[in-house]
Amino acid sequence: MEMIEDHTENVKEHINHQALHKSNEKNIMLYAITSAFYAIFAATAALLAGYHSNEAMIEQIKASDQWSYYQAKSIKMNIAESKVDLQKSLKVKPDKNSLSKIENYKLEIAQISEKAKEKEIASEVHLKKHISYSRAVTLFQIAIGMTAFAILIKKRSFWYLSMVFAIIGLIFLSLGLLHI
Repeated sequence: MEMIEDHTENVKEHINHQALHKSNEKNIMLYAITSAFYAIFAATAALLAGYHSNEAMIEQIKASDQWSYYQAKSIKMNIAESKVDLQKSLKVKPDKNSLSKIENYKLEIAQISEKAKEKEIASEVHLKKHISYSRAVTLFQIAIGMTAFAILIKKRSFWYLSMVFAIIGLIFLSLGLLHI
């Protein structure tokens, strides 16, 4: 399973270091805890994004397999129809076996087409979830970065900005969970 790379590892280490060694600054501990929560959400969203990316690919492969099967059945049906057409052109009564096969192929083709379309829809649903979770990961990583800026330059406004990014990230995480 493919994991989304976490480019914020050094930032997280720096935040933890600052929190442990400069505990006299009460805001740093708050920022570090907030950043830890962002990291938890980012890791969860990354795991879900990877899962749905893989599932989308698997469903698309299954859909392609069904379309290949559909083509094979269509070719067989066309051969049977050609045989019947040839018999008709030779003024020979078409055999019942060939006519029966044609009808069976038509039913099978309809069922196979339906299955292939279902797999394509399932793939699209997983891909939409993957996109939503991936956006959440990105926003949580930005929130972690904003928290790091707040610690480094001692500006609370960056911490507030990090919360804005995290809230938007939570929205995308929720959209993925709600199947939207």
